[in-house]
Amino acid sequence: MVGRNQHKKAENTQNQNDSPSKDDHSSTSTTEQGLMENERIPMVESLFWEWIIRNFCELKEHVVAQCKETKNFEKRFDEILLRIDNLERNISELMELKNTIQELREVCTGLNTRIVQAEERITEVKVQLNERKQEDFSFFA
Repeated sequence: MVGRNQHKKAENTQNQNDSPSKDDHSSTSTTEQGLMENERIPMVESLFWEWIIRNFCELKEHVVAQCKETKNFEKRFDEILLRIDNLERNISELMELKNTIQELREVCTGLNTRIVQAEERITEVKVQLNERKQEDFSFFA
């Protein structure tokens, strides 16, 4: 910053030396103008630093807001992962139930087959009993 000030002072001095002086009043106003420009430089620098600080504060607020939003997203993401885990567990349980149901169907099919076979044998036995009754009845008749 000091180099910049010295550079500006050198320019002002150069400008003052290059410009022809008409009278003392003119050179005084040029000198005053140079002094005013030299005073303006710290003013510009202070405005620049105010701008930097203000933008830094705004940026900091933005970063803090983004951090909060990121934490909320992380929380929601964790909740979604938990739901996915629960869904996977439920799917696994449903697959086990499906397998159990399939096994029960097979058992039921086997039982139904045995019941049908038993009913057929009962029918055969009834037929045989009726035939014997008929034979016995005709034997005694």
